[in-house]
Amino acid sequence: MASQPSGETSARPALSPTHNRALSNSSVTVEQHNLSPNRFQDSLSEMVASPLPYTGLRSPGESDEKRDLKAETTAIVDEPEPVGWKASPTWIKLTLQYDLAYHYLKQRWGIFCAFLLVGIVCCSIAIGWRFRLKTFNIADPDSVHDSIVQLSANLVDVDPSGQEMILDWDIDYECEPIGCPDVNIYFDANTLRSDSSGSTISSNVKPDPIFMINGGNVLAMRNNTDRRPSSLTFRTDVAITNAPTHRTLQSYPYDKYVTQLVFFAEEVATNDSVSIAIVKTTGIAVGFNVQLQNTTDIRDDFGTVIKNIEVTRGPVVRLYAIFIVLVVWFVTLTFMATCVMNVFFGKGISSGVLVLPVGTLFAFTQLRGTLPGAPEGFGAVIDFVGLLPCLAILTFCSIFMTAVFLLRDPERDIPRWHWKQPGEGRRRNTGYSV
Repeated sequence: MASQPSGETSARPALSPTHNRALSNSSVTVEQHNLSPNRFQDSLSEMVASPLPYTGLRSPGESDEKRDLKAETTAIVDEPEPVGWKASPTWIKLTLQYDLAYHYLKQRWGIFCAFLLVGIVCCSIAIGWRFRLKTFNIADPDSVHDSIVQLSANLVDVDPSGQEMILDWDIDYECEPIGCPDVNIYFDANTLRSDSSGSTISSNVKPDPIFMINGGNVLAMRNNTDRRPSSLTFRTDVAITNAPTHRTLQSYPYDKYVTQLVFFAEEVATNDSVSIAIVKTTGIAVGFNVQLQNTTDIRDDFGTVIKNIEVTRGPVVRLYAIFIVLVVWFVTLTFMATCVMNVFFGKGISSGVLVLPVGTLFAFTQLRGTLPGAPEGFGAVIDFVGLLPCLAILTFCSIFMTAVFLLRDPERDIPRWHWKQPGEGRRRNTGYSV
């Protein structure tokens, strides 16, 4: 290092080896700071020797540079550096692991994106398959060898508004053991929907047969001697009710209905009972799960079969309805927070964001229309707890966030937003104090 002139040597002490300051154990000395010609190399060496890339604190090079610039103009009294936030060893370890993982994935971003997309698609398909609607199932497959009249039911539709369920029935008449007599099939007439304008009076007497099987025609068709007889099939409109469950269509998507199928078979000539059973069921009513609730253990002397059926919304329908309600609420609360920050607290926000609630009002009603099987218009519970209050909140937010343009520029922060203390601007201008 070049030697200093004698006049300057008597005016100030010699530089310390640290080029910054000399700090003793007993007192703090006052000195003039001088820049080091190798300051960049010293900082680089210190960064390389550091055990971690960074710890979240200000780098030593940046701190020294600011101190050097200040020392060029005036002499300073070095004080112990303020103690800031110190990272714990666990935090430092997690930070290092995050940096290493980020660097590794960044170098292989293509493979990472491909695995991410495949994983999302597989998980979505698995969840959708898990919550799919179940096939209509109220059959007794074990009765296929014990029953003479074997019924196969196919679910066509469920109408919660009219509270009815449509079923198509196919008959397999295994009549060889009894000589193929003519047989009548009976259903409980009061559980079947019929034209109310008919002349039949409802009662609890034995119903009229819903279908008659001609044994001779069955044998002729099997032997291919006569194909003119009609097919062994018929349709029933079965009544369903929510009276025992107290969960009406207003409870969508948690409305629940039940019904009871009661049927038996008898020979036409002798009225002797003929064994009957449902051996196969198929079909899906879109949006509904129709399942067997239980089979009664009561047995009478006439081989009557009783099936208790439960009708509910499918899990995927319930999940989607809840998801839509949550989305509506999250969007509404976000716009409400934006309105409060801009209108009442004066935080500047882009004008494009301020007009979004107006368009969102119409988007919410369209989302409501996508709910499968929801009642027409308003009236369900999800409307009262989800859509209706959110529409009211968004309406007021739209009014306030549009009217603010008449009073000030909403894209700029008002001065009060930058005050650090209560009444700071008033104290500075008028001497006001809190």
